[in-house]
Amino acid sequence: MALDTRGVLAIIAGLLMTAALVAARRDDRLLGTWIMMIAFAVATLWSVLSIFWAQSHPSPLSPRLWITMATMAVAATVYFGYMGLHGEGLGG
Repeated sequence: MALDTRGVLAIIAGLLMTAALVAARRDDRLLGTWIMMIAFAVATLWSVLSIFWAQSHPSPLSPRLWITMATMAVAATVYFGYMGLHGEGLGG
């Protein structure tokens, strides 16, 4: 079974989120914040690809629900970017 682009993006986002939590746990909270922002940016790409996928393939969610997920991922990207720009660390 080969992974498609969406699968690879999902794995990358998950690994980045895990790395962000590990960085924050090791007292490098600001680095954790920036890594989390990148993770949610990747999750945004995954969600956008899923919107188009759901329009032409069977999907557990409708395109409208995928749009909702993409919107939440964009909001999280902006949130963690804002935290990083203001020097607030993850979990701090």
